[in-house]
Amino acid sequence: MTTPLAVVVLAHDRPQHLHRLVDALHPFPIFLHVDASVPDARHAELVSDLPERVRLLPRVRTEWAGVGLVVAELLGYRAALEETDASHIAVLSGSDYPLHDADGLTARLAHAGDRSLVAFHDLPYDRWGPMRGYDRFVFVNRPWRRHRLFLPLPRPWPRGIHPAGGSALKVLSRTHAERVVTVVAERPDIRRYFTGVWIPDETLVPSVLTSPEFSPYWDEEVADVPQPWFIDWSQAPTQSPEWLIDDHFDAIARAARRPDGPLFARKFGDGSDALLDRIDVELRGRR
Repeated sequence: MTTPLAVVVLAHDRPQHLHRLVDALHPFPIFLHVDASVPDARHAELVSDLPERVRLLPRVRTEWAGVGLVVAELLGYRAALEETDASHIAVLSGSDYPLHDADGLTARLAHAGDRSLVAFHDLPYDRWGPMRGYDRFVFVNRPWRRHRLFLPLPRPWPRGIHPAGGSALKVLSRTHAERVVTVVAERPDIRRYFTGVWIPDETLVPSVLTSPEFSPYWDEEVADVPQPWFIDWSQAPTQSPEWLIDDHFDAIARAARRPDGPLFARKFGDGSDALLDRIDVELRGRR
Protein backbone atom coordinates (compact mmCIF):
# COMPACT_ATOMS: atom_id res chain seq x y z
CA MET A 1 0.00 0.00 0.00
CA THR A 2 1.35 3.42 -0.97
CA THR A 3 2.35 5.72 1.88
CA PRO A 4 -0.13 8.62 1.72
CA LEU A 5 2.15 11.28 3.18
CA ALA A 6 5.75 12.11 3.98
CA VAL A 7 6.47 15.29 5.92
CA VAL A 8 9.41 17.68 5.69
CA VAL A 9 9.68 19.71 8.90
CA LEU A 10 11.90 22.80 9.03
CA ALA A 11 12.66 23.60 12.67
CA HIS A 12 14.89 25.86 14.71
CA ASP A 13 13.34 26.21 18.16
CA ARG A 14 10.57 25.07 20.58
CA PRO A 15 11.67 21.46 21.18
CA GLN A 16 8.56 20.65 23.21
CA HIS A 17 6.23 21.64 20.38
CA LEU A 18 8.38 19.86 17.80
CA HIS A 19 8.12 16.60 19.72
CA ARG A 20 4.37 17.06 20.05
CA LEU A 21 4.16 17.69 16.29
CA VAL A 22 6.16 14.54 15.54
CA ASP A 23 3.83 12.52 17.77
CA ALA A 24 0.75 14.03 16.10
CA LEU A 25 2.06 13.00 12.67
CA HIS A 26 2.31 9.31 13.57
CA PRO A 27 2.72 7.04 11.58
CA PHE A 28 3.94 9.19 8.67
CA PRO A 29 7.67 9.38 7.86
CA ILE A 30 9.25 12.71 8.77
CA PHE A 31 12.34 14.36 7.30
CA LEU A 32 13.55 16.86 9.87
CA HIS A 33 15.82 19.79 9.14
CA VAL A 34 17.27 21.83 11.99
CA ASP A 35 18.86 25.19 11.20
CA ALA A 36 22.65 24.85 11.25
CA SER A 37 22.94 28.03 13.30
CA VAL A 38 21.05 26.49 16.23
CA PRO A 39 23.42 26.03 19.21
CA ASP A 40 24.47 22.48 20.05
CA ALA A 41 22.51 22.34 23.30
CA ARG A 42 19.26 23.40 21.64
CA HIS A 43 19.91 21.06 18.71
CA ALA A 44 20.28 18.18 21.15
CA GLU A 45 16.91 19.06 22.70
CA LEU A 46 15.25 19.18 19.30
CA VAL A 47 16.50 15.81 18.07
CA SER A 48 16.60 13.75 21.27
CA ASP A 49 14.35 10.70 21.67
CA LEU A 50 12.79 10.93 18.23
CA PRO A 51 11.13 7.81 16.79
CA GLU A 52 12.78 5.79 14.03
CA ARG A 53 10.42 7.19 11.40
CA VAL A 54 12.18 10.58 11.73
CA ARG A 55 15.16 11.00 9.44
CA LEU A 56 17.54 13.91 10.13
CA LEU A 57 18.49 15.91 7.04
CA PRO A 58 21.92 17.50 6.45
CA ARG A 59 21.91 20.88 8.14
CA VAL A 60 22.23 24.22 6.35
CA ARG A 61 21.85 27.76 7.68
CA THR A 62 18.26 28.89 7.28
CA GLU A 63 18.45 32.60 7.98
CA TRP A 64 15.38 34.81 7.75
CA ALA A 65 14.37 35.45 4.10
CA GLY A 66 17.50 33.69 2.81
CA VAL A 67 18.01 30.88 0.34
CA GLY A 68 18.75 28.32 3.05
CA LEU A 69 15.10 27.50 3.70
CA VAL A 70 14.44 26.46 0.12
CA VAL A 71 17.72 24.50 0.06
CA ALA A 72 16.50 22.60 3.14
CA GLU A 73 13.10 22.10 1.51
CA LEU A 74 14.72 20.60 -1.58
CA LEU A 75 16.86 18.31 0.59
CA GLY A 76 13.64 17.10 2.16
CA TYR A 77 11.95 16.43 -1.18
CA ARG A 78 14.93 14.45 -2.44
CA ALA A 79 15.12 12.33 0.70
CA ALA A 80 11.37 11.69 0.81
CA LEU A 81 11.31 10.71 -2.87
CA GLU A 82 14.28 8.39 -2.48
CA GLU A 83 13.26 6.74 0.78
CA THR A 84 9.46 6.53 0.56
CA ASP A 85 6.73 5.89 -1.96
CA ALA A 86 4.62 8.71 -0.51
CA SER A 87 1.92 10.04 -2.80
CA HIS A 88 2.22 13.52 -1.22
CA ILE A 89 4.98 15.43 0.55
CA ALA A 90 4.09 18.21 2.98
CA VAL A 91 6.41 21.02 4.05
CA LEU A 92 5.77 22.23 7.60
CA SER A 93 7.53 24.63 9.89
CA GLY A 94 8.24 23.67 13.48
CA SER A 95 5.34 25.93 14.52
CA ASP A 96 2.64 24.00 12.63
CA TYR A 97 0.21 21.27 13.71
CA PRO A 98 -2.22 18.90 11.96
CA LEU A 99 -5.96 19.46 12.37
CA HIS A 100 -6.85 15.83 11.61
CA ASP A 101 -5.65 12.42 12.73
CA ALA A 102 -3.79 10.11 10.36
CA ASP A 103 -7.00 8.64 8.93
CA GLY A 104 -8.42 12.10 8.29
CA LEU A 105 -5.27 13.30 6.55
CA THR A 106 -5.14 10.12 4.49
CA ALA A 107 -8.75 10.51 3.38
CA ARG A 108 -8.27 14.12 2.31
CA LEU A 109 -5.12 13.30 0.38
CA ALA A 110 -6.87 10.40 -1.33
CA HIS A 111 -9.58 12.84 -2.42
CA ALA A 112 -6.89 15.17 -3.78
CA GLY A 113 -5.55 12.41 -6.01
CA ASP A 114 -2.48 13.60 -7.90
CA ARG A 115 -3.17 17.25 -7.14
CA SER A 116 -1.00 19.40 -4.91
CA LEU A 117 -2.57 21.42 -2.11
CA VAL A 118 -0.93 24.81 -2.46
CA ALA A 119 -1.67 28.52 -2.23
CA PHE A 120 0.25 30.01 -5.18
CA HIS A 121 -0.44 33.23 -7.04
CA ASP A 122 0.76 34.81 -10.26
CA LEU A 123 2.32 38.25 -10.48
CA PRO A 124 1.30 41.01 -10.28
CA TYR A 125 0.20 40.38 -6.68
CA ASP A 126 -1.22 43.40 -4.88
CA ARG A 127 -0.20 42.24 -1.39
CA TRP A 128 3.48 42.21 -2.35
CA GLY A 129 4.16 45.93 -2.30
CA PRO A 130 4.23 48.80 -4.81
CA MET A 131 5.85 46.68 -7.54
CA ARG A 132 3.39 43.88 -6.76
CA GLY A 133 6.12 41.28 -6.40
CA TYR A 134 8.27 41.97 -9.44
CA ASP A 135 10.96 43.62 -7.30
CA ARG A 136 11.55 40.24 -5.66
CA PHE A 137 12.73 38.92 -9.03
CA VAL A 138 14.20 41.71 -11.13
CA PHE A 139 16.60 43.00 -8.45
CA VAL A 140 19.32 41.08 -6.60
CA ASN A 141 18.10 40.81 -3.00
CA ARG A 142 19.94 39.90 0.19
CA PRO A 143 18.77 39.65 3.82
CA TRP A 144 20.95 41.41 6.38
CA ARG A 145 20.14 41.46 10.10
CA ARG A 146 16.45 40.96 9.35
CA HIS A 147 16.48 43.80 6.86
CA ARG A 148 16.20 43.67 3.09
CA LEU A 149 19.00 44.93 0.87
CA PHE A 150 18.76 44.98 -2.90
CA LEU A 151 20.69 46.21 -5.91
CA PRO A 152 18.31 48.39 -8.00
CA LEU A 153 19.66 47.20 -11.37
CA PRO A 154 17.07 45.16 -13.27
CA ARG A 155 18.01 41.67 -14.45
CA PRO A 156 16.10 39.16 -16.57
CA TRP A 157 14.70 36.00 -15.06
CA PRO A 158 15.84 32.63 -16.43
CA ARG A 159 14.49 31.16 -19.64
CA GLY A 160 11.17 29.45 -19.14
CA ILE A 161 10.51 30.84 -15.66
CA HIS A 162 7.08 32.29 -14.92
CA PRO A 163 7.49 34.51 -11.83
CA ALA A 164 5.04 33.49 -9.14
CA GLY A 165 4.81 33.28 -5.39
CA GLY A 166 2.95 31.69 -2.56
CA SER A 167 3.11 30.18 0.87
CA ALA A 168 6.27 28.33 1.84
CA LEU A 169 3.95 25.78 3.48
CA LYS A 170 2.55 23.34 0.97
CA VAL A 171 1.56 19.78 0.18
CA LEU A 172 3.01 18.64 -3.15
CA SER A 173 1.93 15.57 -5.02
CA ARG A 174 4.75 13.17 -5.72
CA THR A 175 4.60 14.13 -9.39
CA HIS A 176 5.08 17.81 -8.61
CA ALA A 177 7.84 17.19 -6.06
CA GLU A 178 9.70 15.12 -8.66
CA ARG A 179 9.22 17.91 -11.19
CA VAL A 180 10.71 20.55 -8.88
CA VAL A 181 13.70 18.40 -7.98
CA THR A 182 14.36 17.54 -11.63
CA VAL A 183 14.14 21.14 -12.89
CA VAL A 184 16.41 22.47 -10.16
CA ALA A 185 18.95 19.69 -10.78
CA GLU A 186 19.00 20.22 -14.55
CA ARG A 187 19.00 24.03 -14.53
CA PRO A 188 21.95 25.50 -12.60
CA ASP A 189 20.99 28.94 -13.91
CA ILE A 190 17.72 28.70 -11.99
CA ARG A 191 19.56 27.67 -8.83
CA ARG A 192 21.92 30.64 -9.14
CA TYR A 193 19.16 33.09 -9.98
CA PHE A 194 17.01 32.29 -6.96
CA THR A 195 19.85 32.94 -4.54
CA GLY A 196 19.14 36.61 -5.29
CA VAL A 197 15.34 36.47 -5.29
CA TRP A 198 13.64 37.86 -2.19
CA ILE A 199 12.43 35.05 0.11
CA PRO A 200 13.21 32.12 -2.21
CA ASP A 201 11.07 29.66 -0.24
CA GLU A 202 8.03 31.73 -1.29
CA THR A 203 9.07 32.01 -4.94
CA LEU A 204 11.21 29.17 -6.34
CA VAL A 205 8.76 26.28 -6.12
CA PRO A 206 5.73 28.38 -7.19
CA SER A 207 7.68 29.78 -10.15
CA VAL A 208 8.85 26.37 -11.33
CA LEU A 209 5.49 24.68 -10.97
CA THR A 210 3.44 27.44 -12.60
CA SER A 211 5.81 27.91 -15.55
CA PRO A 212 4.27 26.55 -18.77
CA GLU A 213 7.67 25.26 -19.92
CA PHE A 214 7.77 22.86 -16.96
CA SER A 215 4.07 22.52 -16.09
CA PRO A 216 1.98 23.13 -19.22
CA TYR A 217 -1.16 21.79 -17.52
CA TRP A 218 -0.66 23.34 -14.08
CA ASP A 219 -4.07 25.02 -13.92
CA GLU A 220 -5.82 21.73 -14.55
CA GLU A 221 -3.50 19.89 -12.16
CA VAL A 222 -4.48 22.09 -9.21
CA ALA A 223 -8.05 23.03 -10.13
CA ASP A 224 -10.30 23.63 -7.12
CA VAL A 225 -7.75 22.64 -4.49
CA PRO A 226 -8.59 23.82 -0.96
CA GLN A 227 -6.42 26.08 1.16
CA PRO A 228 -4.24 23.58 3.03
CA TRP A 229 -3.43 25.76 6.10
CA PHE A 230 -5.40 27.75 8.65
CA ILE A 231 -3.42 30.96 9.27
CA ASP A 232 -4.63 34.13 10.96
CA TRP A 233 -3.54 37.11 8.86
CA SER A 234 -6.14 39.40 10.43
CA GLN A 235 -3.50 41.96 11.38
CA ALA A 236 -2.11 42.22 7.81
CA PRO A 237 -0.14 43.90 6.42
CA THR A 238 2.52 42.25 8.55
CA GLN A 239 5.51 39.99 8.03
CA SER A 240 4.15 37.25 10.28
CA PRO A 241 0.73 35.80 11.07
CA GLU A 242 -0.87 35.91 14.50
CA TRP A 243 0.12 33.39 17.14
CA LEU A 244 -2.77 30.99 17.67
CA ILE A 245 -4.34 30.82 21.13
CA ASP A 246 -7.42 29.21 22.66
CA ASP A 247 -9.65 32.03 21.39
CA HIS A 248 -8.94 30.82 17.84
CA PHE A 249 -10.45 27.38 18.42
CA ASP A 250 -13.96 28.04 17.10
CA ALA A 251 -12.65 29.50 13.83
CA ILE A 252 -10.17 26.65 13.43
CA ALA A 253 -12.85 24.04 14.12
CA ARG A 254 -15.30 25.54 11.63
CA ALA A 255 -12.63 25.56 8.95
CA ALA A 256 -11.28 22.07 9.69
CA ARG A 257 -14.74 20.46 9.68
CA ARG A 258 -15.57 21.65 6.18
CA PRO A 259 -15.11 18.96 3.52
CA ASP A 260 -12.64 21.29 1.80
CA GLY A 261 -11.13 22.58 5.04
CA PRO A 262 -7.44 22.95 5.91
CA LEU A 263 -5.21 20.05 6.88
CA PHE A 264 -2.84 22.03 9.13
CA ALA A 265 -2.65 25.27 11.09
CA ARG A 266 0.03 27.72 12.16
CA LYS A 267 1.51 29.28 14.09
CA PHE A 268 1.62 27.77 17.55
CA GLY A 269 3.82 29.12 20.30
CA ASP A 270 4.50 28.83 23.99
CA GLY A 271 0.99 30.05 24.81
CA SER A 272 -0.81 27.55 22.57
CA ASP A 273 -0.93 24.46 24.81
CA ALA A 274 -4.61 24.83 25.75
CA LEU A 275 -5.54 25.27 22.09
CA LEU A 276 -3.49 22.24 21.05
CA ASP A 277 -5.17 20.15 23.74
CA ARG A 278 -8.59 21.08 22.34
CA ILE A 279 -7.48 20.35 18.78
CA ASP A 280 -6.22 16.92 19.86
CA VAL A 281 -9.44 16.01 21.67
CA GLU A 282 -12.17 17.73 19.66
CA LEU A 283 -10.76 17.59 16.12
CA ARG A 284 -8.23 14.77 16.10
CA GLY A 285 -10.15 12.40 18.38
CA ARG A 286 -7.41 11.83 20.94
CA ARG A 287 -8.31 10.90 24.49
